[in-house]
Amino acid sequence: MDDLRALYEDRAAEQYAAAGPLPDPRIDRKFARIGDLVREQLPCEAFLDAGCGDGRYLAALAGELPDRRAGIDLSERILETARQRVAADFRQGNLEAIPFADGEFDLVLCSQVIEHVLRAEAAVAELARVLRPGGTLIISTDNARNYVSKTINAPRTAAVRLLGLRGARGRIESPAVSYTHRSFRALLEAGGFVVERVETFRFHLMWPLDVAPLARALNTVETHLPPHRVGDILVVVARR
Repeated sequence: MDDLRALYEDRAAEQYAAAGPLPDPRIDRKFARIGDLVREQLPCEAFLDAGCGDGRYLAALAGELPDRRAGIDLSERILETARQRVAADFRQGNLEAIPFADGEFDLVLCSQVIEHVLRAEAAVAELARVLRPGGTLIISTDNARNYVSKTINAPRTAAVRLLGLRGARGRIESPAVSYTHRSFRALLEAGGFVVERVETFRFHLMWPLDVAPLARALNTVETHLPPHRVGDILVVVARR
């Protein structure tokens, strides 16, 4: 755990040293969709962003959230950036030992965190513990079957591998485990959650093709498709 926290502290210092502008929802499909899913569950009495990072969701939703709002993250450095953005009860902690009391929240968001933890079952148990009976969890992760993005990025991936350029940009990446619909649902149900909704969304192009016009075009295409299971991000809305 110490090694993992050190990695996230280094990543925060490199990529989240200051609170820049919030993502443009026309370009950042994840930011837009997760925000919409939270709004669908409002109003609530107490909200937790479990794995809040730089506080972007708490900041974007600040005018709609209750006074009782909180965020946790493994990295104290990234919490410094979050505190620049928005007022909330920010605490350093990991998902396997959430530093809040039992049943303290009725709405919890956990976006793109569960795939990074060492003990996913323990993390799910903690999310259930801090939720009140009947409370709602919105949780997203990497979809193992993101076939569209894998296909459109295949030439770029092959070129990077052929030229030995993987990691050449020097960015600190965190280890992750992706999930399928079935495995993610099973993980949550084993932790006592009742899954009410499952969806996937977003396609993406990797650097250097990840430019705004192409991102907007992909988002337009994806938002007009019928429900599918091949998006980058797998999200579940579940009840405790």
